[in-house]
Amino acid sequence: MTAVTNRMGIDIGGSHASFSVIDITGKGEPTLEVFRKQINSTASANEIVNDIAGGILTVLKTSPGINSIGLAFPGPFDYKKGISKITGVGGKFAATYGLHIAQALKTVTGLHNMPFHFFNDAHCFAYGVYQRHRLRSSRTVCITLGTGLGSAFMKEGKLVTADDAIPENGCLYNQPFLSGTAEEYISTRWFFQAYQQQTGTQLTSVKELADSNTAVSRSIFTQFGTNLGTFLLPWLQQFDCNELIVGGNLSKAHHLFGAALTKELAPLISALNILYCNDTEECILTGAALQAPSDNYPQTENTMIHTYRKSTQPLLPVSTDMSEQSGYQVFPSYQSPHPVFTGFHSLAEKIHNEKTVVIDGYGGVLWEPFRQQLQEALQANKRKVYWYDISTCLHDSASINNMLVEHLNGNDPIFGKRYTGELADFFDQEKIDLLQPDPSADICIVYGTGAALSNWQGPLIYADTPKNEIQYRMRAGSITNIGVTEPLSNTQTYKRFYFVDWPVLNKHKEKLLPAIDYMVDEQRISTITWMQGNDFRDTLLDMTSHALRARPWFEAGVWGGNWMKKKIAGLNQDEINYAWSFELITPENGIVLEGNNYLLEVSFDYLLFMNNQNLLGKAAKRFGNEFPIRFDFLDTYDGGNLSVQCHPRPAYIREKFGENFTQDETYYILDCEPGASVYLGFQQGIDAAELKNALTDAQEKSVAVDIEKFIQKKEAHKHDLFLIPNGTVHASGKNNMVLEISNTPYIFTFKMYDWLRLDLNGQPRPINIEHAFNNLYFDRQGDYVEQQLISHPVMEAEWPGGRKLKLPTHSEHFYRIDRYEFTGQITISTNGHCHCCMLVEGTHINVHTGTRQQVFHYAETFIIPAAAGEYQVCSEPEEKAYLVVAYVKDEHC
Repeated sequence: MTAVTNRMGIDIGGSHASFSVIDITGKGEPTLEVFRKQINSTASANEIVNDIAGGILTVLKTSPGINSIGLAFPGPFDYKKGISKITGVGGKFAATYGLHIAQALKTVTGLHNMPFHFFNDAHCFAYGVYQRHRLRSSRTVCITLGTGLGSAFMKEGKLVTADDAIPENGCLYNQPFLSGTAEEYISTRWFFQAYQQQTGTQLTSVKELADSNTAVSRSIFTQFGTNLGTFLLPWLQQFDCNELIVGGNLSKAHHLFGAALTKELAPLISALNILYCNDTEECILTGAALQAPSDNYPQTENTMIHTYRKSTQPLLPVSTDMSEQSGYQVFPSYQSPHPVFTGFHSLAEKIHNEKTVVIDGYGGVLWEPFRQQLQEALQANKRKVYWYDISTCLHDSASINNMLVEHLNGNDPIFGKRYTGELADFFDQEKIDLLQPDPSADICIVYGTGAALSNWQGPLIYADTPKNEIQYRMRAGSITNIGVTEPLSNTQTYKRFYFVDWPVLNKHKEKLLPAIDYMVDEQRISTITWMQGNDFRDTLLDMTSHALRARPWFEAGVWGGNWMKKKIAGLNQDEINYAWSFELITPENGIVLEGNNYLLEVSFDYLLFMNNQNLLGKAAKRFGNEFPIRFDFLDTYDGGNLSVQCHPRPAYIREKFGENFTQDETYYILDCEPGASVYLGFQQGIDAAELKNALTDAQEKSVAVDIEKFIQKKEAHKHDLFLIPNGTVHASGKNNMVLEISNTPYIFTFKMYDWLRLDLNGQPRPINIEHAFNNLYFDRQGDYVEQQLISHPVMEAEWPGGRKLKLPTHSEHFYRIDRYEFTGQITISTNGHCHCCMLVEGTHINVHTGTRQQVFHYAETFIIPAAAGEYQVCSEPEEKAYLVVAYVKDEHC
């Protein structure tokens, strides 16, 4: 079967559109058969789409088969997605602002599987002229002269958009020239202004001026050629251009301005060929066809479906595994009395009769695959859908970067300062006002992160994505930050997530929670799960009175071990190691809701947004929507030592990083090998200057430090508790399984010494000696360590079969830790506090809160909300259970 080599090229102008079917192999006559159709660019979006679609269908009736369609469209435009961003051009195409024109054309033409690709018209001209005129120049500059100034730079016939010798994206129109920009002097509007200034009368058209052949017209065209040459000369020199191609309607008058242009380009003229193109339209059509590949990428982003995440960890399953499971559960869930639904088609059934719909969601949602699959589901219901992308309303990236400069701390790989503004700060309200649903469509959907800012009336769908999946997508390069157009490194992207994106997005979704009609878990891309909004809120409220687990997630690290790999079923055994488990680091944990065996995950903070008083009790007044305590695992079994480090003092973390409270930690030794140890506190008589010199030599000269000369090394035993208030030097040694109980902040680690090793990517880990020395307490030395930094248990109560131990924490710690050691059943009162719990000895326990019973296994972290009042804990008969419970001290609420 002969392969189809024909593509359709389309050139969209302000008053008409041109269509042509082109054999991209270059065979056939150089003269194209062009169909031209009048369009009203100031009409409604529906009329514009219908005009273009009508031209496509007309041409296809009498043309051979095609395998793709390329459209040269005026800008501003999101050419990758096929979305209009056109505004401020005299009302032309204004009604299409934000519209996904690629999808609209597929819908109206019925060509659902036809690839539609969009391109800058100057780029199309460059590719087209290079082929049609069989150019061979090595460095080519192409310009189009008309209502605007289009430009393209080419090397060996290939488009160049990023090069030190050219302006950003190869755009000349906005470059400074004389008292304004180039386009103000090199466009049709300049002719109108120049004629008005010289004659005092208005010009009807540039063609009229050219045909008049008067002294005034000749002087104006001469000045135009001078302007053009003066502006182009430095750019052509910088690019080392050897061929200049001039196209566009104004190029037809080159006999009037060409001599002046050549004169200004005299320094280059011996090595420069100038070609005036009289077939601009044909070149643009050809270039549009040449650039349009015969697949749907990038609009559907099919390839992303398989490469969107970089992780060895499995996705949350769509449904629960009904087979018998024992031991630690990697995917814990909370059973809701309400149903969870699955699939885009079921969601489409809920909205297909709506006139307008709003789909908002968290940063990190892959909007194009989501949009495309919901479109296919709505299409099956014979609905004509127009999609409007809220991201077209963002401020430009430079403005956003300027807004955030004080919060990103330059190129620091870790630390910034929390942004306290709103998501609306990132958007241009005037652009949002341009997003107007077209009543001719069956459904108009505004979608994307921040879509609710449009204030459209209609059902609100919210798509959430877990923080671990966001980071896997970040590492795969499939997502980036709000308003970022140029890729950032993973460290810079995460820093911006933590200090900017997540704070504003959390505020935004808290405001939306009461209004959400459908809550969607988007993490699986091809199979969503979702709940009705009222059912979702009802389940959240129920959870704030009963025991629950956050969904943990696991990460490898340079010092990571294999305790978790051996003990926790369900972890990928091919991972190099497991260093961390995010057991309860609530800013990055999700909660999984189960309804009729389907699973839906949302971020943990929804519990706080729903009712922080129920969850936190007495502590809600101080902490609000910030969960105060975290539990996480540090696994160094057969691994390595953690870095020698400390954490910031309270005033320092507030001033420098914008956090409300600091990172006071403890190490609870869940398990360890004989000889395991913890580095903690200074040796008596520590010389701070000598230590700093040694650490600096290690960082700058790779000189090993005798750490035990400066820092105490304490033997670790199972169930020991080491206290690490802010400013305390510390590190876990090898062969420990540490349950880290801490205040929630978790990234503010000032590493001083990392044993001269590289990370898993072969890069040095960040060292922050100056930050550390601004926070260290050097009086925590000698006997102080044993007396104040190692917890000595105190028995508070005893009964037949059990006892309660208080594990005293430091005065700097705002939380208390208890351990219940028992056989049988005990009752514990929350006393108005949220309890963070873990079974640290025993196989499993049954926990009763009201009428709900749940089973928790060894090493599983769970929460008892303050509103539970009291809870019963039952161990296996004849089995000793140890339950660790942490909660905020009364005096710190």
